[in-house]
Amino acid sequence: MKRHVHRLLSILGWGLLVALIAWRASTLLRYDLWYDELYSLYTASGDLGQLWQAAVQDRVHPPLFYLTLWAWLQAIEPTPTLLRLLPFATWLGLLVATWWAAGAAGLVRRRRLLAVVLVAGNPIVWDAAAEVRGYALLAALVAALTGALLHLLRLTGPRHARAILIGAAVAATWVHYFAWPTVAAAMAILWWHDRRRDAAWLGVITVAAALPWGWALWASRAEGAFAQQLAWGTAPGWQGWALLPGSVLAGRAPMLAQVGVAALGWTMLLLAARTREQRPFVALAVAPPLAALIGSMVLGLTIWDMRYFIGATVPLAFLLAWWSDSDRPAVWVAVTAIFVLGAWGALSPATWRIPWRAITAAVSGDEPVYAFDGFAALPLRYYALTAGRAVDVPEIKAWPDAATPPGWLVVRPIMFPDTPHAGDRLRAVGRTVVDSLVSGDGSNRVEAWRFR
Repeated sequence: MKRHVHRLLSILGWGLLVALIAWRASTLLRYDLWYDELYSLYTASGDLGQLWQAAVQDRVHPPLFYLTLWAWLQAIEPTPTLLRLLPFATWLGLLVATWWAAGAAGLVRRRRLLAVVLVAGNPIVWDAAAEVRGYALLAALVAALTGALLHLLRLTGPRHARAILIGAAVAATWVHYFAWPTVAAAMAILWWHDRRRDAAWLGVITVAAALPWGWALWASRAEGAFAQQLAWGTAPGWQGWALLPGSVLAGRAPMLAQVGVAALGWTMLLLAARTREQRPFVALAVAPPLAALIGSMVLGLTIWDMRYFIGATVPLAFLLAWWSDSDRPAVWVAVTAIFVLGAWGALSPATWRIPWRAITAAVSGDEPVYAFDGFAALPLRYYALTAGRAVDVPEIKAWPDAATPPGWLVVRPIMFPDTPHAGDRLRAVGRTVVDSLVSGDGSNRVEAWRFR
């Protein structure tokens, strides 16, 4: 009877995995490319020297993902579909790396499959699979790093586990700064398990490999405020910490659901911390948010953003797979609930996404389209180009006045919370509003005003 149950669960798991892959592939264009994705395209569209300079000036991310995208652009046209295939392919690589790492963790076949399904349905990972940014690549490299680390601890697996560990660590730190907490956690884990030489090699080589990028940042320090360009998240509070497992595992699900998942997640972490075999995964899962908390306190940066914690999703999935290895129905119900709520969050619409294609189609014409920031200007230019339209989108620093040539003004009201209504402001300087359109709600709201 037990064998039949396990076979049924395996069939169900593979069916879920295939369904998730098919659904992700069919929804790559559910949202338009947003500013950060188009900035990735802009950075990777020139030659390698221009790419390096753009990455240094931006400072937000090391350049390895931009280099990956540059190589991708050598083979494809920059259409939305082909651009989105890169993170999707990286996401598939993440699933393969998770399967390999789960085997290194000692999980039996059905638990390995559960870990892969949990990663595939995670809301943070789900978004990364269709976002032309480096987060899916970061998660895939963390999964490879985790697998190599476990092989070193268990003295099993490939002969070159140490090289895989160090290579994945170097690559990950060249993709995103939030790889460093995971590398630090891996070094601590190796040290605790009396693999001090491996820990030293990991630290020395990873730091040495990062020196060229560090020197480039230091040399350009006078060009702007580094701290300001990193401060894109929110300040962490006790609510953020209390909800952390719920936010990572079930983001965008209703708040009550996230509270429940957070309670289950903290319970799982506390129980795992008492088990020697599972403690490494607790360290790997906690390291990114702990680094964000320390960075926020010490550097004064607001860097509490769930995307930065994508490296925690793989160790959390392993802990859930281990936790599910129980005959108690309550445990299975809890794990199933976490998966369902996580998938619910992944499949729920992201309210901050903006329908740039519809806006571009509405405002396209012979008149200029004025925008206050690159967040609005760059998507309008891109979607006009892909539609074969020539749209002039000058960025402006002040509101149109009586001397501004007639055209469209595109604004995001969230940028001007304390200013008069855009239409009223245009009329106040003697302009005539002849057309308008509104798209989205809340922070996702975009307004366009045609004036003469």
